[in-house]
Amino acid sequence: MKSEMEIWDGLIATDRYCIYMPEENTVIISDLHLGYEGVLRMEGVAMPRYQEKVIIEKLENIIEEYDPEKIIVNGDFKHNFGRNLRQEWQEVGNVLNTLRRKREVILIRGNHDNFLKTIASKFDVRMVNKYDMGSIVFAHGHRDFEGDKKVIAHEHPSIKLRDKVGATISLPCYLFSDEIIVMPAFSPLASGTDVSSADADDYLSPILKRHNVDKFRVLAISDAGLLDFSTVGNMKKANCHRNSFR
Repeated sequence: MKSEMEIWDGLIATDRYCIYMPEENTVIISDLHLGYEGVLRMEGVAMPRYQEKVIIEKLENIIEEYDPEKIIVNGDFKHNFGRNLRQEWQEVGNVLNTLRRKREVILIRGNHDNFLKTIASKFDVRMVNKYDMGSIVFAHGHRDFEGDKKVIAHEHPSIKLRDKVGATISLPCYLFSDEIIVMPAFSPLASGTDVSSADADDYLSPILKRHNVDKFRVLAISDAGLLDFSTVGNMKKANCHRNSFR
Protein backbone atom coordinates (compact mmCIF):
# COMPACT_ATOMS: atom_id res chain seq x y z
CA MET A 1 0.00 0.00 0.00
CA LYS A 2 1.32 3.46 -0.91
CA SER A 3 2.19 5.96 1.80
CA GLU A 4 2.64 8.80 -0.73
CA MET A 5 1.06 9.83 -4.03
CA GLU A 6 1.99 12.71 -6.32
CA ILE A 7 -1.32 14.35 -7.17
CA TRP A 8 0.10 17.45 -8.85
CA ASP A 9 3.56 17.91 -10.33
CA GLY A 10 5.88 18.34 -7.36
CA LEU A 11 3.07 18.07 -4.78
CA ILE A 12 2.77 14.82 -2.82
CA ALA A 13 -0.12 13.71 -0.62
CA THR A 14 1.00 11.50 2.27
CA ASP A 15 -0.65 9.16 4.76
CA ARG A 16 0.77 11.38 7.51
CA TYR A 17 -2.04 13.92 6.97
CA CYS A 18 0.32 16.35 5.28
CA ILE A 19 1.34 17.49 1.82
CA TYR A 20 5.03 17.42 0.96
CA MET A 21 6.67 19.54 -1.74
CA PRO A 22 10.24 18.20 -2.11
CA GLU A 23 11.59 20.90 -4.44
CA GLU A 24 10.60 23.58 -1.92
CA ASN A 25 11.40 21.30 1.05
CA THR A 26 8.03 22.31 2.48
CA VAL A 27 5.36 20.48 4.45
CA ILE A 28 1.73 21.66 4.64
CA ILE A 29 -0.76 20.68 7.35
CA SER A 30 -4.14 22.10 8.34
CA ASP A 31 -6.98 22.09 10.87
CA LEU A 32 -5.22 21.21 14.13
CA HIS A 33 -8.02 22.76 16.23
CA LEU A 34 -5.87 22.97 19.34
CA GLY A 35 -7.86 23.55 22.52
CA TYR A 36 -10.89 21.66 21.24
CA GLU A 37 -11.30 19.68 24.48
CA GLY A 38 -11.41 22.94 26.47
CA VAL A 39 -14.27 24.25 24.34
CA LEU A 40 -16.16 20.98 24.81
CA ARG A 41 -15.73 21.22 28.59
CA MET A 42 -17.13 24.75 28.50
CA GLU A 43 -20.17 23.27 26.75
CA GLY A 44 -20.59 20.62 29.44
CA VAL A 45 -18.96 17.70 27.63
CA ALA A 46 -16.44 15.75 29.71
CA MET A 47 -13.47 15.28 27.38
CA PRO A 48 -9.96 14.37 28.59
CA ARG A 49 -7.07 16.30 27.07
CA TYR A 50 -5.12 14.08 24.71
CA GLN A 51 -5.12 15.83 21.32
CA GLU A 52 -1.96 17.89 21.94
CA LYS A 53 0.11 14.77 22.65
CA VAL A 54 -1.17 13.00 19.53
CA ILE A 55 -0.56 16.05 17.33
CA ILE A 56 2.99 16.64 18.61
CA GLU A 57 3.86 12.96 18.05
CA LYS A 58 2.51 13.14 14.49
CA LEU A 59 4.45 16.35 13.83
CA GLU A 60 7.69 14.94 15.21
CA ASN A 61 7.31 11.92 12.90
CA ILE A 62 6.76 14.23 9.91
CA ILE A 63 9.80 16.35 10.81
CA GLU A 64 11.94 13.25 11.22
CA GLU A 65 10.71 11.83 7.88
CA TYR A 66 11.00 14.94 5.69
CA ASP A 67 13.23 17.39 7.62
CA PRO A 68 11.44 20.37 6.00
CA GLU A 69 12.87 23.87 5.88
CA LYS A 70 9.37 25.36 5.92
CA ILE A 71 6.07 24.27 7.51
CA ILE A 72 2.80 25.88 6.41
CA VAL A 73 -0.32 25.53 8.57
CA ASN A 74 -3.31 26.06 6.30
CA GLY A 75 -5.73 27.45 8.86
CA ASP A 76 -7.57 26.60 12.08
CA PHE A 77 -4.50 26.13 14.21
CA LYS A 78 -6.72 26.70 17.28
CA HIS A 79 -10.38 25.95 17.89
CA ASN A 80 -12.17 28.58 19.95
CA PHE A 81 -13.71 31.39 17.87
CA GLY A 82 -13.49 33.93 20.68
CA ARG A 83 -10.79 34.81 23.18
CA ASN A 84 -7.72 32.64 23.53
CA LEU A 85 -8.41 30.04 26.22
CA ARG A 86 -5.68 29.14 28.72
CA GLN A 87 -5.47 25.67 27.16
CA GLU A 88 -4.98 27.24 23.72
CA TRP A 89 -2.14 29.48 24.93
CA GLN A 90 -0.37 26.44 26.34
CA GLU A 91 -1.01 24.03 23.46
CA VAL A 92 -0.39 26.51 20.65
CA GLY A 93 2.87 27.50 22.34
CA ASN A 94 3.99 23.90 22.75
CA VAL A 95 3.17 23.01 19.14
CA LEU A 96 4.82 26.15 17.76
CA ASN A 97 7.96 25.32 19.71
CA THR A 98 7.91 21.85 18.13
CA LEU A 99 7.43 23.27 14.62
CA ARG A 100 9.87 26.17 14.58
CA ARG A 101 13.06 24.40 15.62
CA LYS A 102 15.50 25.46 12.87
CA ARG A 103 12.67 25.92 10.34
CA GLU A 104 10.33 28.64 9.11
CA VAL A 105 6.67 28.41 10.16
CA ILE A 106 3.87 30.22 8.33
CA LEU A 107 0.34 30.31 9.73
CA ILE A 108 -2.51 30.90 7.30
CA ARG A 109 -5.56 32.41 8.95
CA GLY A 110 -8.59 30.12 9.26
CA ASN A 111 -12.10 30.96 10.42
CA HIS A 112 -11.26 29.73 13.96
CA ASP A 113 -8.07 31.81 14.21
CA ASN A 114 -9.56 35.17 15.20
CA PHE A 115 -7.12 35.79 18.05
CA LEU A 116 -4.27 33.49 17.03
CA LYS A 117 -2.06 36.40 15.92
CA THR A 118 -1.69 37.46 19.57
CA ILE A 119 -0.12 34.12 20.44
CA ALA A 120 1.87 33.79 17.20
CA SER A 121 3.49 37.20 17.72
CA LYS A 122 4.96 35.98 21.02
CA PHE A 123 6.82 33.27 19.07
CA ASP A 124 7.83 35.51 16.15
CA VAL A 125 5.75 33.42 13.72
CA ARG A 126 4.30 35.02 10.61
CA MET A 127 0.54 34.93 9.98
CA VAL A 128 -1.02 35.58 6.54
CA ASN A 129 -4.42 35.29 4.83
CA LYS A 130 -3.00 33.25 1.93
CA TYR A 131 0.37 32.06 0.70
CA ASP A 132 1.59 31.81 -2.90
CA MET A 133 4.13 29.22 -3.94
CA GLY A 134 4.75 29.40 -7.67
CA SER A 135 1.46 28.78 -9.45
CA ILE A 136 -0.20 27.36 -6.31
CA VAL A 137 -2.15 29.46 -3.82
CA PHE A 138 -2.69 28.12 -0.30
CA ALA A 139 -5.61 29.48 1.73
CA HIS A 140 -7.95 27.99 4.31
CA GLY A 141 -11.01 27.96 2.07
CA HIS A 142 -13.71 29.46 4.29
CA ARG A 143 -13.68 32.41 1.89
CA ASP A 144 -13.32 32.49 -1.86
CA PHE A 145 -10.04 33.66 -3.39
CA GLU A 146 -8.35 33.90 -6.76
CA GLY A 147 -5.86 31.39 -8.14
CA ASP A 148 -5.50 28.92 -10.99
CA LYS A 149 -4.41 26.17 -8.59
CA LYS A 150 -5.74 26.22 -5.03
CA VAL A 151 -4.97 24.15 -1.96
CA ILE A 152 -7.64 24.57 0.72
CA ALA A 153 -8.67 22.97 4.01
CA HIS A 154 -11.70 23.86 6.20
CA GLU A 155 -13.92 21.01 4.95
CA HIS A 156 -12.33 18.11 6.90
CA PRO A 157 -13.32 15.67 4.11
CA SER A 158 -13.94 12.02 4.97
CA ILE A 159 -15.63 8.95 3.53
CA LYS A 160 -17.71 6.23 5.17
CA LEU A 161 -17.18 2.60 4.21
CA ARG A 162 -19.76 -0.07 5.02
CA ASP A 163 -19.23 -3.82 5.16
CA LYS A 164 -21.74 -6.55 4.30
CA VAL A 165 -23.31 -6.53 7.76
CA GLY A 166 -23.72 -2.75 7.85
CA ALA A 167 -20.78 -1.78 10.09
CA THR A 168 -19.17 1.52 9.09
CA ILE A 169 -15.74 3.07 9.31
CA SER A 170 -14.91 6.71 8.61
CA LEU A 171 -11.64 7.59 6.87
CA PRO A 172 -10.25 11.11 6.41
CA CYS A 173 -9.31 11.88 2.83
CA TYR A 174 -7.88 14.26 0.29
CA LEU A 175 -10.16 15.55 -2.47
CA PHE A 176 -8.55 16.80 -5.64
CA SER A 177 -9.09 17.90 -9.21
CA ASP A 178 -6.77 19.56 -11.71
CA GLU A 179 -7.48 22.92 -10.04
CA ILE A 180 -8.24 22.26 -6.36
CA ILE A 181 -6.90 20.13 -3.52
CA VAL A 182 -8.83 19.80 -0.26
CA MET A 183 -6.64 18.71 2.67
CA PRO A 184 -7.65 16.34 5.47
CA ALA A 185 -7.84 17.66 9.03
CA PHE A 186 -4.73 17.04 11.13
CA SER A 187 -6.78 16.95 14.34
CA PRO A 188 -7.83 13.48 15.52
CA LEU A 189 -11.06 15.01 16.90
CA ALA A 190 -12.21 17.08 13.92
CA SER A 191 -15.23 15.52 12.28
CA GLY A 192 -16.17 16.90 8.88
CA THR A 193 -18.04 16.38 5.65
CA ASP A 194 -18.77 12.83 4.51
CA VAL A 195 -18.16 13.33 0.79
CA SER A 196 -19.46 9.84 -0.06
CA SER A 197 -23.00 11.03 0.74
CA ALA A 198 -22.82 14.86 0.63
CA ASP A 199 -24.99 16.99 -1.62
CA ALA A 200 -23.75 20.26 -3.10
CA ASP A 201 -25.37 22.30 -0.29
CA ASP A 202 -23.64 20.21 2.40
CA TYR A 203 -20.18 21.60 1.66
CA LEU A 204 -18.87 24.33 3.94
CA SER A 205 -16.42 26.02 1.59
CA PRO A 206 -17.87 28.51 -0.90
CA ILE A 207 -15.20 27.29 -3.32
CA LEU A 208 -16.58 23.75 -3.29
CA LYS A 209 -20.18 24.95 -3.46
CA ARG A 210 -19.54 26.31 -6.96
CA HIS A 211 -17.74 23.22 -8.28
CA ASN A 212 -19.01 19.77 -9.17
CA VAL A 213 -17.29 17.85 -6.37
CA ASP A 214 -18.63 14.56 -7.77
CA LYS A 215 -15.83 14.84 -10.35
CA PHE A 216 -13.11 15.19 -7.69
CA ARG A 217 -10.96 12.17 -6.90
CA VAL A 218 -10.83 10.69 -3.41
CA LEU A 219 -7.59 9.62 -1.73
CA ALA A 220 -8.37 8.20 1.72
CA ILE A 221 -5.98 7.74 4.63
CA SER A 222 -6.04 4.37 6.35
CA ASP A 223 -3.80 2.49 8.77
CA ALA A 224 -2.54 0.55 5.76
CA GLY A 225 -1.67 3.65 3.70
CA LEU A 226 -3.41 5.68 1.00
CA LEU A 227 -6.49 4.27 -0.73
CA ASP A 228 -7.46 5.59 -4.17
CA PHE A 229 -11.27 5.48 -4.52
CA SER A 230 -11.67 6.99 -7.99
CA THR A 231 -14.17 9.89 -7.92
CA VAL A 232 -16.76 11.09 -5.43
CA GLY A 233 -19.48 10.43 -8.01
CA ASN A 234 -18.38 6.83 -8.52
CA MET A 235 -18.39 6.27 -4.76
CA LYS A 236 -21.95 7.55 -4.54
CA LYS A 237 -23.04 5.24 -7.37
CA ALA A 238 -21.43 2.28 -5.63
CA ASN A 239 -23.19 3.15 -2.36
CA CYS A 240 -26.55 3.43 -4.13
CA HIS A 241 -25.99 0.07 -5.81
CA ARG A 242 -25.20 -1.62 -2.50
CA ASN A 243 -28.18 -0.03 -0.76
CA SER A 244 -30.57 -1.21 -3.49
CA PHE A 245 -29.76 -4.84 -2.66
CA ARG A 246 -30.31 -4.61 1.11
